Amino acid sequence: MSALSQPKSSPTRKMKQRSARKRHPRRRPKFVARTTETATVLGINVLLIGSCLYTLGNMLPHQLTQEAKLQEIKGEVSRTSAHIEALKHSHEQSMVPEVSRRMSEEQGHLIRKNKRNLVWIKPTKDQP
Repeated sequence: MSALSQPKSSPTRKMKQRSARKRHPRRRPKFVARTTETATVLGINVLLIGSCLYTLGNMLPHQLTQEAKLQEIKGEVSRTSAHIEALKHSHEQSMVPEVSRRMSEEQGHLIRKNKRNLVWIKPTKDQP
């Protein structure tokens, strides 16, 4: 009779297996949801990083071009400022009364009253 009877440990094993089976499906949806959420977040982050790298790649040549233009404009500004300084110096010199008189005599036909040019003309036969 003892050979036909089953040991009592079998029903407890079945209960442990059933309880383990019941717990396992409860944990699995949580892990699947967390895994899906994590994968989604990582996918979106990878997508954002890719779009940022693409945008930086497109903007880098534009930025280099703008820097070259800026350097060109800075050079032009320095040349223009040197020219402006020369013009300022010339303007300051032209405001001095003696220099302005001398320049007007040199460049124009203005003559001071105390300095008149005399032009001697040889008499011709027609003139008395």
